[in-house]
Amino acid sequence: MKFLRLFFCLTLAASAAARAGNNVLLIIADDYGTDSNSLYNSTAGATLPPTPNINALATNGVRFTNAYANPVCSPSRACLITGRHGFRTGVGEVVTAAAGNSLTVAESTIGDVITANSGLGIQTACFGKWHLSIGPGTASAPNTIGGWPHYAGSTGGVLSSYTSWAKVVNGAPSTSTTYATTDVVNDAVAWITARNLAGQKWVAWVAFNAPHTPFHVPPTSLHSYGASPATNRLKYEAAVEAMDTEIGRLLLAVNTGTTDIIFMGDNGTPGQVVQPPYTSAHAKDTLYEGGIRVPLIVRGPSVVSPGRTSSALVHAVDIYKSMLELAAVPLPTTATLDSRSLKTILENQADTSRTRLYTEQFDQSAAAVGGRVLRDDRYKLIRFNTGTDEFYDLQTDTNEATNLIAGGVAAMTAERQSYYHRLRFDLGRYTTATAPTATSPGLNAGAFSVTVPQDTGATQTLWRCTDLAGGFWAPVTGATSMVSGANVTFTDPAPPATAAYYSVVAE
Repeated sequence: MKFLRLFFCLTLAASAAARAGNNVLLIIADDYGTDSNSLYNSTAGATLPPTPNINALATNGVRFTNAYANPVCSPSRACLITGRHGFRTGVGEVVTAAAGNSLTVAESTIGDVITANSGLGIQTACFGKWHLSIGPGTASAPNTIGGWPHYAGSTGGVLSSYTSWAKVVNGAPSTSTTYATTDVVNDAVAWITARNLAGQKWVAWVAFNAPHTPFHVPPTSLHSYGASPATNRLKYEAAVEAMDTEIGRLLLAVNTGTTDIIFMGDNGTPGQVVQPPYTSAHAKDTLYEGGIRVPLIVRGPSVVSPGRTSSALVHAVDIYKSMLELAAVPLPTTATLDSRSLKTILENQADTSRTRLYTEQFDQSAAAVGGRVLRDDRYKLIRFNTGTDEFYDLQTDTNEATNLIAGGVAAMTAERQSYYHRLRFDLGRYTTATAPTATSPGLNAGAFSVTVPQDTGATQTLWRCTDLAGGFWAPVTGATSMVSGANVTFTDPAPPATAAYYSVVAE
């Protein structure tokens, strides 16, 4: 769905010392939303697995309470290793042959950037789930497309079995019969230990398959649910606890005094096993909070005053810039980045770099799938690719039970209308489309008018704002339009008596 803006103004009246970087360990849990972690969910009726090692990261670090990913795994993974949203990379849904949406080698990944700065001597590796490529060359894609000199794990989206699965090590395929969660940690521990013994700095990504389907019973030595958990939810919890147990073993190989550790979920919990306060209709694969709000915890020497929480709006896309800055790797200047570093938040400094948070879902093979989300510190707009909007007050309605726009825009309070319009306008910033050229903006008999090329595939409207610093954009009440040939002229018959800014929006 297109959302283009034209922008012009009409005035109607008169240094710290650089530090050496740390090692960085990124841990991703698959299909693990905030509803399934005791640090985030205290809802009555929810059952939650013990996760002492994950919880200890928060005790000694920073826990983010407004962290988001995409509704499914591939887009989140593409975001975090490129620092770019899916509308730039093309990865907006689970990678499939039908969508043709594999990550391409043209994208500059964390691994690529560190390799380009080889003089820093930082070693890099990726372990576990990849799921950013499909088709020929997939076995070597984590090395060639991902930029990881060393890779060991599963390249697909789902394991057929956690105890018999297709494993790839630097392009070479094999079959592993070791429990997948344990296997990933075995490989990561061996690699990290070798780096430590060699006195080398390193950056590693450990991407667990757990607790993604198939729902299964892990080795009983790793969890407390017994040999035969009765339900899929209990199997899911057992897989989470087993993952936490193995995270504990992984962390024993890490020097926490020199390593920043990032733990994150890649999307929400599956609908079959989601916990209150969310329902299956607001779980993984949806743009509601249960599908996109995820645990995010950072522990390490970069954290000042550990044991605190941050309500900053953060996204998986921010992992890219954060990891590079924590490792003291120069950021590239050749690509447009959406990533914002978490470094100032970790250092307990005020951070105002993001006042809006964006996420999305789209499928090149199914145009009506998904949509786009934009939220501020209170309100959330969901624009579905079917052409409908939903609008929520997350301050009073965290579970998105009441769509404020269900009765129409006019039925909302004036305050809510203004926030809805502001988010609706700002959604237009998230596009790679080029705005058409405006002609003949100006006053005529006290009215303001401007002409733009007509977009027959969208609805175009004239918008106005009187304060760019803190004002609200809104459609111009009483605006008129006239089509002439391939152009359309918009007129504001009653512009304000002071400064005004105008934009033509195509939705």
